[in-house]
Amino acid sequence: MKTAKPKVLLAWSASNDEIAVFRKYLGNIAEIIVMPKTSEQFKDVVKDVDVIVGGFIPDECIKVSSRLKFIQVLSAGADRFNFELLKERGITLATVSGANASTVAEHAILLILALSRRLVFMDRALKEGKWIPYKYETMIEEVYGKNIGIVGYGNIGSEIAKRAYCLGMKIYVIKRNPLKGVKYRRLLKFVGGPESLDYVLRISDYVVLSVPLTKETVGLIGERELRLMKKTAYLINVSRGPVVDEKALYRALTEGWIAGAGLDVWWLYPPHRGAPSTLGIHKLPNVIATPHKAGWSKEARKRALILAAKNVKAFLKGKKVMNIVDYDRGY
Repeated sequence: MKTAKPKVLLAWSASNDEIAVFRKYLGNIAEIIVMPKTSEQFKDVVKDVDVIVGGFIPDECIKVSSRLKFIQVLSAGADRFNFELLKERGITLATVSGANASTVAEHAILLILALSRRLVFMDRALKEGKWIPYKYETMIEEVYGKNIGIVGYGNIGSEIAKRAYCLGMKIYVIKRNPLKGVKYRRLLKFVGGPESLDYVLRISDYVVLSVPLTKETVGLIGERELRLMKKTAYLINVSRGPVVDEKALYRALTEGWIAGAGLDVWWLYPPHRGAPSTLGIHKLPNVIATPHKAGWSKEARKRALILAAKNVKAFLKGKKVMNIVDYDRGY
């Protein structure tokens, strides 16, 4: 009797090109199911699949799926999932960590340069017919020779460091385990563990957050930490919004504790109706705001799809799967 192929659900509105990637890697070993059009159809289909590829899957869908054993997300983070539920049901969760690292790193550098050159301010002024006068207070800054503190030194953090070095910046790094797996060590001026965060905050002209969102990193940067930073320093966040205390950051930006911020991640997201910051941080003149698109490039998407397809294939064949989430660690 012929054994039925495992079912793999592509749980997003996949294009024909995206579906083709999975057919290429899984065509002979799995039945590929495309995302149904309605939520009711989705709940019905999910009951009978072995693997789900896509974004966040609600608890109710996971609970009704008796065969589900593997979820492959198309993002570097998976903090929205109920890890306890997945652990209880014996479901493996994997990310595509690393696929968008270079793209996010470029965005972090973009925010640094845009802030140092006052790019948005000057662009808006000129479009309104205003020429910025040659005064001391309108001067821009070089990043050459400046100190950059990178808090979180995984795939993204290390790519930021590589690019910052090319700009002549002095690189200070905070890494969970500073004695293990330090990429580009020769480029770094300092590498320390979490206990060295205060030192890095004090010395940095630009502080870049690239940590995963875990129980330990929620509120990592609060009033105390922001007050340690130079008044001339900038905070760049390409990790997750809740890593920074929203109220403390608002005060820091409006009361002059720091010079400004470049933010790609927020505290509120759709389907929430309203602003990404209830305090209006995104509207402040010393903030450059982008809508969590740092990793959304054509190249990163292509790498993510291929990595996801290879991971699903490895799982179905009982081989090593990349980027498995450690439920106890939170990433």
